[in-house]
Amino acid sequence: YEQIEISHKQLNIAQREQSIRDTGLRVWSIHGAVGYTAASLSESERQKAVEAEFAVMEDTACFAPCPYVVHYVDRFNDPAYGTAFRLSVEQLHEKAIELGLILAVETAPYKPLENERYPDSAEIANFVRSFNSPNLQATIDINHSNIHDDLEKVCVDFRGIIANIHASNNHGEWEDHLEPWNGVIDFPQTMRSLIANGYKGPCNLELHPASPPGLDYLRELRIRTEEMLQGI
Repeated sequence: YEQIEISHKQLNIAQREQSIRDTGLRVWSIHGAVGYTAASLSESERQKAVEAEFAVMEDTACFAPCPYVVHYVDRFNDPAYGTAFRLSVEQLHEKAIELGLILAVETAPYKPLENERYPDSAEIANFVRSFNSPNLQATIDINHSNIHDDLEKVCVDFRGIIANIHASNNHGEWEDHLEPWNGVIDFPQTMRSLIANGYKGPCNLELHPASPPGLDYLRELRIRTEEMLQGI
């Protein structure tokens, strides 16, 4: 392992910058905290969400330039929520330029019991392209996009605007966040598609293991993933 993605859940990251660097790992990307209040129809609530995100961005800007991942939360039937979300992203985009970050909008999981609608890869890619900015690109979450999208099409849709990858597997019904070999996703083919569509960066293994990962688990994960992708 050479690079990591740090999370907004890890507080006071800037205070631990040197200890992170001392491990020999490079922070490749940062996962932000954007939630549904960033699309709120209450202007005060929406602005509060944006200001809270500004604080996280400022705390982690010591690792810039790098992707800063935000969720795409326009998942409502009422287009007014989409308008509110776009305004939030416009503000976050301006802050990303100021801090030297790349705002990377993440593809959405399919959750029909939780969300009113599903924004597919074409919608999110069009949203990202509408900004026409090197500081606003996309994160493809392979595990999210596999559930209700075709991964080959996803890679094509985001061609040229892929800043980051979240990699994990599932059984085709839910975002299980399983190891790359444990599920229905054809990882070698997906990696070939990403490369064919211009992505040459690392992949963040965004997994949910049953227990805190120890050295043996991390060693097996690296070796088995490398064996699976050998020759790509």
